[in-house]
Amino acid sequence: MPHRYKVGQMLELRSAPRHSNRPAGPCEVMSCLPHDKGPVLYRVKSWGESNERVVEEIDLSPSAAVKTVFEDAKKVFTIAVSKR
Repeated sequence: MPHRYKVGQMLELRSAPRHSNRPAGPCEVMSCLPHDKGPVLYRVKSWGESNERVVEEIDLSPSAAVKTVFEDAKKVFTIAVSKR
């Protein structure tokens, strides 16, 4: 089964089942993980967190959220500083 969403796409992350601290809200697809069997998986980063999470495709839905130019510039700046 192919991945429905693409890297860089903004999606809506559904809240997690009980006993999890995963927040609901907008997130960005960081990578599409390979799979042979089982659920289609993605690595995503929520707007309110600095860490990335692996989630199933069923936990994601299209979102009206968009990345801002400031967010893209912030990533470039972080990369430039860390290479010094």
